[in-house]
Amino acid sequence: MRIRVTDRNLPRLHLAGTLIVVVVMALALGVSFLLIGMTEHQRFFKRLEDSFATKKQERLATEMSAAIGYIDFAQSLTESTLKAALKERVSMAMQTAQAIYDREHGRRPEAEVKRLIIEALRPQRFFDGGGYFFVDDMEGRCVLLPIAPEREGSSLWDNQDDTGHYIMRGLINAVKEGDGSGYSSYRWYSPGSPKAMSDKLAYVAHFAPYDWIIGTGDYLQRWHDMRLREGLERLRAWKFGDTGHFAVFGLDGKILLQTQWPEHEGKHYTSVGTDEMKRIRGELIALGAKGGGVAEYPWSRVDPGKESSLGEIGNRTSLVTVYRPWNIVVVASLFEQEMEPAIAAERQAIIESVSSRLPFVALAAGLALLLAIIASYFFSRWISRQLRAYTQRIDAHAQTLERQAEALHLSARVFETSREGIIITDPDTRILAVNPSFCEITGFAADEVIGQRPTLLASSRHDKAFYRAMWKTIRATGTWSGEIWNRKRDGTVFPEQLTISTVRNGKGEVLHYIGTFLDVSERKEAEDRIRQLVEFDLLTRLPNRALLNDRLTQAIAIAEREKKRVAVLVIDMDRFKTVNDSLGHATGDEILQEVAARLRRLVRQSDTVSRMGGDEFAVVLPALDQPANALPVIRKICEALGEPYLVRNQDFHITPSIGVSLFPDNGTDAETLIKNADAAMYHAKDVGRNNFQFFTADFNQWATNRLHIENGLRHALARKELVLHYQPQVDLASMRIVGCEVLLRWQPQGEALIPPDRFIPIAEDTGLIVPIGAWVLDEACRQLAEWDAQGTAPIRLAVNVAVPQLRQPDFVDYVRDTLARHGLSNARLEIEVTESVLLDQDERIRHTLEGLVELGIMLSLDDFGTGYASLSYLRNFRFDVLKIDRSFVSELHRNPDDITLIRAIISIARDMSLLTIAEGIESAEQCAILNELGCRVGQGFHFSRPVPAGVMGELITQDVIALTT
Repeated sequence: MRIRVTDRNLPRLHLAGTLIVVVVMALALGVSFLLIGMTEHQRFFKRLEDSFATKKQERLATEMSAAIGYIDFAQSLTESTLKAALKERVSMAMQTAQAIYDREHGRRPEAEVKRLIIEALRPQRFFDGGGYFFVDDMEGRCVLLPIAPEREGSSLWDNQDDTGHYIMRGLINAVKEGDGSGYSSYRWYSPGSPKAMSDKLAYVAHFAPYDWIIGTGDYLQRWHDMRLREGLERLRAWKFGDTGHFAVFGLDGKILLQTQWPEHEGKHYTSVGTDEMKRIRGELIALGAKGGGVAEYPWSRVDPGKESSLGEIGNRTSLVTVYRPWNIVVVASLFEQEMEPAIAAERQAIIESVSSRLPFVALAAGLALLLAIIASYFFSRWISRQLRAYTQRIDAHAQTLERQAEALHLSARVFETSREGIIITDPDTRILAVNPSFCEITGFAADEVIGQRPTLLASSRHDKAFYRAMWKTIRATGTWSGEIWNRKRDGTVFPEQLTISTVRNGKGEVLHYIGTFLDVSERKEAEDRIRQLVEFDLLTRLPNRALLNDRLTQAIAIAEREKKRVAVLVIDMDRFKTVNDSLGHATGDEILQEVAARLRRLVRQSDTVSRMGGDEFAVVLPALDQPANALPVIRKICEALGEPYLVRNQDFHITPSIGVSLFPDNGTDAETLIKNADAAMYHAKDVGRNNFQFFTADFNQWATNRLHIENGLRHALARKELVLHYQPQVDLASMRIVGCEVLLRWQPQGEALIPPDRFIPIAEDTGLIVPIGAWVLDEACRQLAEWDAQGTAPIRLAVNVAVPQLRQPDFVDYVRDTLARHGLSNARLEIEVTESVLLDQDERIRHTLEGLVELGIMLSLDDFGTGYASLSYLRNFRFDVLKIDRSFVSELHRNPDDITLIRAIISIARDMSLLTIAEGIESAEQCAILNELGCRVGQGFHFSRPVPAGVMGELITQDVIALTT
């Protein structure tokens, strides 16, 4: 049946259709919510079960962590307990020997006194009968050996264990290095396996009256077994929950602990229990051997000690962990049924909660459906009224357009024939029409732009703020006129003089916007030509004096606001007039053009290069942080302008004289700065030309001194003015020299010694540190090889390396070749860098450090704690050594805060397996405190000042370094 739609029945049809849609949607939503609710309940139950399973595993993990912690504690006590027992027994033997000696010495012959001591110690047994005392002299001869008396009187000096370790020599070294007593580890035949050796620990003490060593020892494995038995008994009593307990298996399959079946303990799992029990035990041991994990399996609730009385079968969850030090598998387990009452209670509570809410949900759904029907009714009425109003507005608008069409027809001729481009838009700025001049100027066809917005002409030379201001003026005044840059169809950007006017109706409503414009490219080009003539030099195309003054004034204003410096350079070409007069102005002009080209290449885009007239140029360097920032540019200009000029197949050697003034030091306005720079330039000519001079006398002297040092450094290597000194690095426990730091010194010919802090920064700034650093590394390695050839004790060599060296792509290859050339192993070299290296983001530095690590070179972080590097850098860079700065050490014995800082640094180093070296140790008190804090190595005047190579060679030959007073 076809329904006829009229103005009268349209609202009723709309209402009926809306109500049908709302009811159907409400029913569909109700069913959907019901299904979603049921699904959510199922998901909730699943999450609940997963939550309990997670809690169960967390419970097992917590218990396992505590058990492993206890086992770790028990295992860690093994060696310390054995050491204490050995020391106690030897102390008793020493007391016995000393008592006999004190009583009988002088009364009996020495041989008789020795025999009495030996016979007093021979029968003593301990450690379950396996312990005994032995006595040897310091030359390795056996004095007492109860288990092999036939060896007494013979030399055991060359006795070795199965690893090649000399047993007797180790015992004697323990006494010598331990201040009269010490521990020694070796391997010896165990009582249970006379053909196999086991690890053994011995404690020996020096009996001074007869130059004997008295000692005893025991096998580590026996003490490990004692700790293991204690740990198993502790786990046997460990219960958690109603069904939780531990089981322990050996990786070899032996059952060490199972509280349900204690009669199985000590037996292999394949020899006891049912087939199912054997399978499960085997799987648990295999899981532990792979590193551990979680296992679930069916398990019988069996009464302890009654294997045949099988009870209820339940699922048991186990957490398996392997403990490698004892080669055991630890299993923590409990039955899943332990959690089921809690899960059932939660499930019942949720079902009851959901059931109690269902009536309220149904009532809410009914009310929502009723409200939706009422809202649909009133919405339909409102839409009908809006539809009628919209139809009336459309009719009125159509009539208005007809009237406007008549008016537009009258002006169409003007629109078509105007030389100005014309564009007409609607109130929403959509283009309605363009005239032929618009198409001619922009290159767009009319059908390409109609319906578009004028933004398709935008050139991107104006920001959003410009357009916001333009439209703000249009809305306020109804018109806008100005110069704007737009884009043609071919992408060409052109300037235009644009006027935008607003067309309104009698009510003040906007009907159209009309834009008229002219292409003013020719006028702009003429203005640019005029500006070039006014502001730029015709010969060099550089800014002239007028534009220089303007830009310098702007640079001064910016520098004053941002607290920066500005440098003004006035450059005059020495003896240029001679060339100009002898060879003609054409040649002179070509030289001036080359000078301008070189200057442009040397400066930044923000700098200004100007020709002030004749052969005089000026350069403005804005936004300098400090005066020294201008020096590199000044030097480059000096060098570049001093290079020969090839003009008309002839080389001309012309040099510059440069004067420099600084804002605000030498003036606060453009005229003063240029005048002072000009005066400094004439001073440069007076002192010999081909140089630069600063206007300020103090800064000029500083620059002169710096240049003097730089020039001297360039010839220091060739003149052999550089020498190396060495400062020993000493083991704080034994006071033996274990290494030395290489320190560079410069003694210019006929001058005083220049401190490193004056010439090293200059060497780094100028790049001279690269050849100097290469010489330092080669000379230091040569000296180390020479010491080795003299038979001195091998030591480690620490060489400081600067950032420019690390940036060299061949630095790692140079280090490798240098070590190989002098026959040194890579492990003998230690490269020291400061924290500033860590802050440099240059990837070349990271690659260099990684290459050094791959070579096996030790990396040392110097002056740790004094810079701004984060601790995370210690993790990102693989350092081997941390050097504690002397600023923390100097007041160590008077300032508790320094002790706290050093303790923290040593703790960090110890946790990261790094060696710590303390710098600047100047007293025995500082040395003792550092040794007590755990610092292993130190250097400073307390041990030795930096000394020449010959003196350092003599220090290395000493067994213990002689301390300075």
